[in-house]
This record gives sequence, C-alpha cells and structure tokens, in this order.
Amino acid sequence: MDLILNDLLKLRRSHVWAVALLVPAVAVAIGAGNYAANTGTLTAGWGSYFSQVMLFYGLLFCTAGIAILAAAAWRVEHRGHNWLTMLTSTRSVGNLVASKIAAIAVTVTAMHAVLIGLTLFVGWALRIPGAVPSELLVAALLALAPAVAVASWQSLLSMVIRSFAAPIGIAVVASLVSFGALAAGVPGVRFIVAPALLSHTLWLGSSAVAAAGALDTGTVTGVLAASSALTVAGWAAAVAYLRDTDARI
Repeated sequence: MDLILNDLLKLRRSHVWAVALLVPAVAVAIGAGNYAANTGTLTAGWGSYFSQVMLFYGLLFCTAGIAILAAAAWRVEHRGHNWLTMLTSTRSVGNLVASKIAAIAVTVTAMHAVLIGLTLFVGWALRIPGAVPSELLVAALLALAPAVAVASWQSLLSMVIRSFAAPIGIAVVASLVSFGALAAGVPGVRFIVAPALLSHTLWLGSSAVAAAGALDTGTVTGVLAASSALTVAGWAAAVAYLRDTDARI
C-alpha cells in the first residue's frame, strides 16, 4: 500500500487530475451534443443519450485518457536518476510494477467516476425523458475491469518508451483499429486486445452500436476473465522487461 501511495504522491504535481476531468467532460459534451442534434431519430430518451456518450467515450476518449495517465505516471521515473533508483530498490520488481498499475487504476477510476457523474448531471439538466437505464450503468461500472487491463499494457508501453507522446499515439491507433475490428464482426479481438475489450464492454446494451452485445451473466463472466488475463499478461511482460534491464546494469 505504501508503494501505491508513493506513486500517487508522485502524480500530485502533474496534470493527471485535469485529464481525469477534461477527458470525460469532452466525451459527455460530444455525446450530449449529438443527442440534442438528433432527437428526431434518437427517441429512446435516457437510453439514446447514455448510448451516445458511451459511444464516443468507448471509441477513443477512454483509452486515450488511460494512456495519458499512464504516461504521466512513468514520466517521473524517466527523469534524472529516478530510473536507476527504481532498479536498485529493495522492493521486488513485481511489486514495483503492480504498484504503478494500481496507481494508474486509481486515477482511471476517478476519471470513470467523473464520466458517470457528468453524464447523469447533464442528462438531468437537459430534462431527458424516461429513467436512467440500469443496464447501461452496470456496463459502465463493469468497464472498469478492462480499463485496468488497458492501464496494465499502457503502463508497460510508457515504461519501455521514454517518449511521453508515443505510447499515447499507440493507444489511439489501437483504439481505432479495435473499433474497426469490432465493427467488421471480429468479436474475438476483444480477448487479445485490451482496448477492444474496453470498447466492447462500454457499448454493452447500447442502442448506438449495431453490434453491441447484451449484458448477461455469461458476458460479465467473460469480461472479468478476459480483463484479468490481459491485466496479468501486461504485468508479467513489464516484470520480465525490468528484470532483463536490471540484469544488464
């Protein structure tokens, strides 16, 4: 726990909390604007509105936001002698990597909470008819699992690549490619590419995505299992890289 707190303290002087606010705000603004401009065809009230927000958030903004948060978390380690200090730490490599992923996951959870809160607030402000769709809310909460998987792999990329922007660019490309694969009817991609699993989960029950899956027990189990496997795989790859780096020093 002290390692996680230490990593979070390292982030206090960065702009991660601004990212956690701005990324969901932009997604909600675009989703709400698209809903307001198409109320003639989007007639399902809260279901249509919520689906529009999740469409854009899942298409690009969520993965990009996670990538920015991960890049910020590792940026401090690439400065000065911090990298060497980390490699010579008495803590195990596995704990160091897990701590970084956990710290990123905390900021991602904050970003996700802002998204849900803003979505509800704007929806009530717009006086959208009907009730808040419980199925879409559950899907949004379930999406935290694949979001951690994305954080795990983005943590690996930001650890290996010293550039702040490059891992973010990779995340954007991965997100768009994932969307293309899902839209083309390649559902299996979500089990091997974390951004695809994240998009798929955010769109469960959505009326804005033609190929959106249903939220049932089997789907929830599959999402949790795939998220766990992808998270552990990202962690293991990072541990292997750091151990090899440590051996060469």
